[in-house]
Amino acid sequence: MARRRADLPRPHRRAAPGDRRLLRRRRAVGGEPEGRAGAARPGHLRVVRVAAERRRRRRRVALRAAAVGTGSDGGTEAQVVSSAAAVEAAEEEVGVKRGTLLPAALLAAAGCHSQKPAAPPPASPPARAASAPDRAERARAHLGAARDLRARIAQAEQRLDPDTAAIAGDAQACAAEAHQSWTWLYPEAAGVADPGAKIGREGAEPLYLEAVCAAIWARMQGFTPLIERRGELMAAFARVAQLAPDLDGAGADRELGALYAALPAYAGGELDEARRHLLAAVERAPKESRNHLVLARTVAVKAQDRALFREHAAIAASSGDPAVAAQAQALLQRERDLFGPAEAAQPIPGGPQK
Repeated sequence: MARRRADLPRPHRRAAPGDRRLLRRRRAVGGEPEGRAGAARPGHLRVVRVAAERRRRRRRVALRAAAVGTGSDGGTEAQVVSSAAAVEAAEEEVGVKRGTLLPAALLAAAGCHSQKPAAPPPASPPARAASAPDRAERARAHLGAARDLRARIAQAEQRLDPDTAAIAGDAQACAAEAHQSWTWLYPEAAGVADPGAKIGREGAEPLYLEAVCAAIWARMQGFTPLIERRGELMAAFARVAQLAPDLDGAGADRELGALYAALPAYAGGELDEARRHLLAAVERAPKESRNHLVLARTVAVKAQDRALFREHAAIAASSGDPAVAAQAQALLQRERDLFGPAEAAQPIPGGPQK
């Protein structure tokens, strides 16, 4: 404090100009009764004394109480002290309230800001996946469409001047519908070299209709497509003959015999095989007029067997199916054109002898 005292002016000097002021009592630095503080010098340490807040508050309360006491004539020192204590208690209460309310408000504000956003409502459970389509139902739908197309083709073929383009289009659509039908039943058979080997009895009719309609379409295009597809057609008809030999009036044997008879020899056509399959069809379904008609129109004419021709053409002409009967009668009327002169000159078995 030696250097600090040196800064104090001498008694005969005036106070230093500027912010220098007289420090009295407790405000004096170092506890001196009085003194003057000069401007701070670099490197000097100033001692600052901070009074407690309570002490300052008490002092202010005492001063206020003293002011109140001096203003009243009958005020005594005890009243001053009591009023000072009351004021101090009131300030203490306000201070307590302030001290408690402010942290509470801060905590509430912090709580409001720190609250997590409300969780979104739980999402509704996902809709149940649509059940897988019933394979049997899909197969039946495609089979029904193939049947309708096959019936329309049969009606178109009975006309005097059939529309070959329309028949070919219906035949192609029929084959596609039938293919979809057995594909739904036997998906493992799709895309293999021999699908008939993987198709069971339930898929016999779709396989049969596909082969029939494909053969009709090929014939409408000419012999080349029929020759190109003869392998798969023969395999399909042979498989149907194993699975369902009675289907469509022994239709598998009937169509297989007609295919063997229509193909030329170099493309796999065999007249003996055609005869065998057609006779098997007649034997299995003797009341089916189409078997007799196909036998007379294909094998009998190609083999120039007049007796076979007349026998089965007559059976077909007398059948209850008007379409087949009309075709058989028209076939009988063309007998002289279908058979050569040598065959026509030969005596007809059972007929008049010259």
